[in-house]
Amino acid sequence: MAHQAIYRKWRPMVFDDIVGQGHITQTLKNQIANNKIGHAYLFCGTRGTGKTTCAKVLSRAVNCLNPQDSNPCNECDVCRGILDGSILDVTEMDAASNNGVDNIREILDDVNYVSANAKYTVYIIDEVHMLSAGAFNALLKTLEEPPEHVIFILATTEAHKVPQTILSRCQRFDFKRIKPSDIIIRMKEIAHGDKLNISDDAYELIARLADGSMRDALSLLERVVSACGSSITAESITSTLGISTTESVFAITEAIADGDAGKIISVIDTVMSDGKDLRVFIDSLIQTLRDMLICKISNNSPAPLDCNAADMVKLKALSNKMSFEKISHAASVLSDAQADTKWVKSPRIIYEIALIKLAKPEFDDSPASMMDRIATLESQVANGAVADTSSLSNRISALEEKVKNGIPAAAAEPVKEKKEPEKKKPSARLYRPIPEYELTSENPIVKVAKNWDNISRIMLNTAGYLVTALMNRQITIDADGIILIFKSEENGSYSITASYKDKLNQIFRRVSGTDYSVKLAYEHELPDELVDFWNLPSPEGGNEDNNSAVSADPLENLINNFGEIVENSDESEFIEYNSSEDSFSQSSFGEDDDREEFLEQSEISDNDEENN
Repeated sequence: MAHQAIYRKWRPMVFDDIVGQGHITQTLKNQIANNKIGHAYLFCGTRGTGKTTCAKVLSRAVNCLNPQDSNPCNECDVCRGILDGSILDVTEMDAASNNGVDNIREILDDVNYVSANAKYTVYIIDEVHMLSAGAFNALLKTLEEPPEHVIFILATTEAHKVPQTILSRCQRFDFKRIKPSDIIIRMKEIAHGDKLNISDDAYELIARLADGSMRDALSLLERVVSACGSSITAESITSTLGISTTESVFAITEAIADGDAGKIISVIDTVMSDGKDLRVFIDSLIQTLRDMLICKISNNSPAPLDCNAADMVKLKALSNKMSFEKISHAASVLSDAQADTKWVKSPRIIYEIALIKLAKPEFDDSPASMMDRIATLESQVANGAVADTSSLSNRISALEEKVKNGIPAAAAEPVKEKKEPEKKKPSARLYRPIPEYELTSENPIVKVAKNWDNISRIMLNTAGYLVTALMNRQITIDADGIILIFKSEENGSYSITASYKDKLNQIFRRVSGTDYSVKLAYEHELPDELVDFWNLPSPEGGNEDNNSAVSADPLENLINNFGEIVENSDESEFIEYNSSEDSFSQSSFGEDDDREEFLEQSEISDNDEENN
């Protein structure tokens, strides 16, 4: 017979064997006993907590011919048929590799057929969050009102990715992480059945490494059994799995507390020589610091930690040697070091520098390190360990002065970054000023600028993706046309608008009927005094009265008096955007219609003469 993995060989066959999920198994047993079985279940939880196992047990329990206290008997024809796969009324599907609409439609085509051998047709969909949106939509209606003989059992490790419409149609059960004590009890049962000799400290180490997953614990156990045989100790586990021993972790923690940098280098060298993964070692060190914090805040009450009595004594002794500030600072520094090592080829030096700074706080000028040093000095004074209190007072005063003088300097840097860039003389390419003798109310670009509100609205109606560029945007003018003004913090909007600059100019020229262009500029790139195009003199030298004077431009008069009509008529012209071809097409006039949207001034004058 082919070898079978331990976690498969010892997979629970009844509800009572499922470890650490009594709140779920008891509920399911009550439903089966009272014949109140639901039509859809959703099992959620981290890996290895028993979701799929519970689904398989439930599929046999609801169909069992001789149930034993709501557990499947696993001996009747139906139970044995489901176990060996000869009865096809129970279907298990992996949604990670079968996540399309067609896969779900195959299920939906079969649900209308009555079960062949069992009472219920059960569909187990594992990792259901991997289904596509179309597959979820196809499943939705059937999941809400399936035939009476159909039960859906969905399992997932990421319930937040399942649509709410699916969640609301299922009975949800959340599987908890399994406690190390429960993992140890189950492993002892398996060790007894397989005749394995495992020491108590080996059980505790495997349970701690499993991190709440029963399957991970059994996988680790099988790996160690393959390497070490039937006799297993904690030492054999550390050598096989390449993990650091607790002695190494406690040694380096004690070196940090004692300020012994030489011992830190020695321990790191030993860890590397033994072929251990330095990142895994730092993970264990951070976990130890976390346990020390819990011991620190628990005072005399028992700390809620899963470790043996000897390790608990060491943790309490180390936590008493270090202040709360130092422990939390050490965990933070090591976490930052782990993040930094992702981008370097030799992480050892990063970890060594971080650990040396923790052992020698005087090498670290950060405010957090100084607070740690002050807390240490205060602790020494409270314990009477320092005889020269005047010298201590001077040292604390010096530290406080250093913090006082250092923090403003460090805090001043972000302020400099927030300062507006200095004004520079604008380049001729960016800003080409209009000669003063041309700055009159009759200048064509001035007329376009005064009508910018209407032009921009029409542009938005035809191309909504320009909203970032045009909505509530301040403008100015120069000899080339309109300039859109961006604030210094609008880098994102500026970049998006710049990517559409050609399209923006194309639409602007079509809507305005001019050959002017649209440019982009930051506030600090423009002159201090912008053109006030609303208060420019008329060509004769007088001020223009916008309220009473009638413009010589018929289009401008039409827009001023009947803006809504002009705007609505312009909405009939639209620009279709094809994302795949990145092109625009106009569909207002026919292909042979060469009419312009706006008449030139000379054409308007010719038409007036003909009419007269």
